[in-house]
Amino acid sequence: MDPLDRTIISILLENARTPYRQIAARLGVSATTIHHRIQRLKDRGIIRGTRITLDWEAVGLPVTALVSVEYAGPDGLGDVATELARIPYIQNCYAVTGEFDLLLTVRARSSDHLGEVLEDIRRIVPGRSRTVVVLATYFEGRIPPIAGTETDGRG
Repeated sequence: MDPLDRTIISILLENARTPYRQIAARLGVSATTIHHRIQRLKDRGIIRGTRITLDWEAVGLPVTALVSVEYAGPDGLGDVATELARIPYIQNCYAVTGEFDLLLTVRARSSDHLGEVLEDIRRIVPGRSRTVVVLATYFEGRIPPIAGTETDGRG
C-alpha cells in the first residue's frame, strides 16, 4: 500500500459511504483512480467490507458483557470458537493471554437473557469463567490510525 491507498482507507473509515468523486476531489485524482484503487484493496483483502454502527439499546440488546473463559479440554481454541459461534448473542471471540483463554463480547436483551447465554457458554466451555457487565459505554469501534497516516506524532 502506498500513501494514496492509506489516505483512501482513512477517508472510508470516517464514512464508508463517501462517494468516490468526493474522495477524488479531496485527493486531487480522478474518480476512476479511486474506483480502481478501492477495487484493488478489496481484491487484496485489505478492505473486507463495510459496517454500520448500531444503537444496541434501540435494537433490543441493551446489556453488554465481557466474558472471560478458561478452557482446558482436548480440542484447540479454534474448535471451541467454532462451537461458541453458534450462540448468536456472542458478538466477538478473542484468544487472549493471561489468566483466561478466550474473551467474549456478549449482547443480551436483559440480565435474565444474559444468564441464559452464560449457561449456553458453560455447556460448551465448562471451565472457570468471569463475567463483567458494562455499565456505560463512552466510546467503541474506534479505528486507530493506519500506518503512514498518523497525525498525532505517536506513529
